Amino acid sequence: MIPENISTTIFRLNSVLVENINSMNYEKLKNNFGINSAVFEEIKGELIAYFETENLPKLKILETNFDIFKYDSVEGFGIEAKLFTSDNKETELTLHTEFNNNTLRFKLIEVM
Repeated sequence: MIPENISTTIFRLNSVLVENINSMNYEKLKNNFGINSAVFEEIKGELIAYFETENLPKLKILETNFDIFKYDSVEGFGIEAKLFTSDNKETELTLHTEFNNNTLRFKLIEVM
């Protein structure tokens, strides 16, 4: 069982990450989550390819589609969060992140 305070922190940080992705503000993503320019371009490319437009909808995560799991072999937690549009339409996109030492790290967004 994951302590409630850790779950809350992880969800909050993932929500902020998604808000930063929505804004497509590279500086915020770099400063807040250590995302480099190559990963930033990968995120943009994945979203543009999925939605087939550069006019991307705003995305969000929901606590009901948010999974935190403890790694067996290393410290920290893995997170999978289903992405929804701001009007609650489910997408086939899943956000993957890692949480360790009070730091959230982006892994990838994939179609699932």
